[in-house]
Amino acid sequence: MAQVFLSILALLGSVGIFTLGSGLLGTLLGVRMTLDGFDPQVTGLVMAAFFLGLMVGAMQAGRVIQRVGHIRAFAVFAACATAAVLLHGLFVSVSAWALLRVITGFSAAGIYMVIESWLNERASAANRGRVFSVYQVVSYLGLGTGQFLLFTGDPATNELFMVAAGLFALCLIPVAMTRGIHPSPPESHGMALKPALTHSQLGVVACVGAGMVNGAVFALTPVFALSAGLGLAGVSFLMGAIIFGGFLLQWPIGHLSDNFGRRGVMAIVNLSVAVVAVALVFSAELTLPVLMGVGALFGGLSFTLYPLAVAHTNDQLKVGDFVTISAALLFLWGLGSAVGPVLAGQLMGQVGDIGLFLFIAVIALGVALTAWLVRGETVAPEDQEPFVVMARTTPVASELDPRYDEEAHQEEMAQQARADAETEAAALWDEVTATPEEAIEPNTAGEADQAPPSRRDPET
Repeated sequence: MAQVFLSILALLGSVGIFTLGSGLLGTLLGVRMTLDGFDPQVTGLVMAAFFLGLMVGAMQAGRVIQRVGHIRAFAVFAACATAAVLLHGLFVSVSAWALLRVITGFSAAGIYMVIESWLNERASAANRGRVFSVYQVVSYLGLGTGQFLLFTGDPATNELFMVAAGLFALCLIPVAMTRGIHPSPPESHGMALKPALTHSQLGVVACVGAGMVNGAVFALTPVFALSAGLGLAGVSFLMGAIIFGGFLLQWPIGHLSDNFGRRGVMAIVNLSVAVVAVALVFSAELTLPVLMGVGALFGGLSFTLYPLAVAHTNDQLKVGDFVTISAALLFLWGLGSAVGPVLAGQLMGQVGDIGLFLFIAVIALGVALTAWLVRGETVAPEDQEPFVVMARTTPVASELDPRYDEEAHQEEMAQQARADAETEAAALWDEVTATPEEAIEPNTAGEADQAPPSRRDPET
């Protein structure tokens, strides 16, 4: 196992550096737009553009990797992300920043896809779960630590944009210097959206709801914190607490869902998110330690919504390709993440900054009510798939999921190929064995009109 981790050390280093820059950039933009006097509606729209780019990149970035290989593709995506960050300082306008956020989101999806497909190549069935866990730990540590880089410069200037761009450029070094064997290009996976919509309406609603909550939290919590008078330190500590809490509490909540039933735990967790969101409305009156504790609890609850939804959906389906189902659920989460900041920003513009957590409370209550009403989607705990902390990046990450059975996937692909071949052979056999009457049936009437005269009897 030690040899496996040594072989992926460069990849983990790149992930850590990249997520460090991503954590800084996401919070910096919300802070900068607030300092520049942009309305929450506008800020929500610009921040939502990142999730739009991430969603498109998760579906299309694989083509770039297939075309030029992993290292060159990584260099392309990192260069695009670096350039986009630097351009934020040159063009301070809504349309320009929205476009740059789309580019950054697409590039981030490409970087994640390179790393995840490479890790999947190095992992085996015996250690896939541990590799996936280490990858998640490094990602969350990078995102959480990046919040405190706000103290390294003045967010009202372009200094911190340069810091984020420098980190995006530095993440190239570990991957570029690796001497390991390059993996084969990632497979193109479709999306099993119809089975999810048909068999797990609760899973679909929960994925979209989780995306709306998570997208609004990442995009607009810095705006809320500054407007509530928490200051730059309050922004950093609140966001850091949310991210670290979101990482640490996923396993305990997942364990509860494994042992006491997924649907009931989903309802309770969503209801708890709504309650804690209302408490955060009064965060300006809390001391910093209490604020961090409430933020950590909120992050731990809200970040668990998506993996709970994925686990519930997989419990319901029990059939089909795990990767394509995960791709469909990730698409739904991305859709919610792109819509959530826009709607939350509109509500903040109407009722004030408390609109952010009021929006989150309403969405969470809606999902909790759905979980309570949809009683047909109940699976006994002993029949459930185990809970796994999910990466909200690209469909390739689902191949690292320990629930993913590669041998079963290959066998399913082989069975599908055999079924297609048998169908084609049967159609060909029917064509060959068709009777003469069946073969000429469409032209029978015309041939009857033009029938040749009977041959003359030689004796007449």
